[in-house]
Amino acid sequence: MGTAIWKLTKTAGSADIPSADDAAQVTNEAIEGVQWLTGLLHLPAWVGRVVFIVLVFFVMLWLVKLINKGFRRTMDAMQVNNQDTTLLSFARYVVLALTYFAGGVVIVSSIPGASDSLNALLASGGIVAVVLSFASQDALGNIAGGIMILLFKPFAIGDFVRYIDMGVSGTVEDISLRHTAIRTGENKRLIVPNGKINGGVIENANYADSQVCEFFNVGITYESDMERAIELLREEVLKQPLHLDVRDPATQADQPEVQVEVVELADSAVILRAWLWATDLGSATKLKFALNRAVKKRFDAEGIDFAYPHITITK
Repeated sequence: MGTAIWKLTKTAGSADIPSADDAAQVTNEAIEGVQWLTGLLHLPAWVGRVVFIVLVFFVMLWLVKLINKGFRRTMDAMQVNNQDTTLLSFARYVVLALTYFAGGVVIVSSIPGASDSLNALLASGGIVAVVLSFASQDALGNIAGGIMILLFKPFAIGDFVRYIDMGVSGTVEDISLRHTAIRTGENKRLIVPNGKINGGVIENANYADSQVCEFFNVGITYESDMERAIELLREEVLKQPLHLDVRDPATQADQPEVQVEVVELADSAVILRAWLWATDLGSATKLKFALNRAVKKRFDAEGIDFAYPHITITK
């Protein structure tokens, strides 16, 4: 019986789909061993099959735990980057799927009446047709989408992405065979099917250059000193420790460190815009929030009036 359990463990943990002969041999040897033990206790034959199914189930769970632990240790030991983490995570789901499949094959083959049909399907290659017939189009599309994400790498685990179609953004936490998990800024987990996210528009803040530019718009009244407001806005940006100077060394003498322009003459406001550069999207967001407070205080102290919608009633 020990030999049969070892063969079962080896079959479930391998990357190859078990053949009909392998499944039948492992199952029959294990069932005979279990039934021999139950026979010594004068128990019915069906008890031996039930014990065998329970044994296979727990061996499968043990293998799943072992696989998860092994992949976690590998990622910790290798200190992999985002792309390698994505590849290992996807490979883990593939190995787990094969393990569950192998365990299911052995369990089904141990059921009287079902084993003959299963062995015929496995022997003829019909198992592929069975899987395709029972799997929905969406499920297959999600698996294909996951493979496309793995191959073309539009994003990886750890990247900050914005899913334009749904108007949500966050950090990619996991990519499985079926879905992609995104942790939003509100600390909520968004589960998006791979087929849907692969066909959508994704903004990846970590793709290529990690430096990020955010627009900071301020509306001042037409009566305010525009040039003075531009000067004050530039000074407040320069005071921020998260601000990044992205000027080329050859053009630093000709270009200001912080670009501030008048982008619109609106109905009741002159719109100023400052280009905020930071090392990443998180730093750019913090920089923008800090400027809201700093600019408000500075403009109030310097007598620069913020524009806001108002109605003038005349008689």
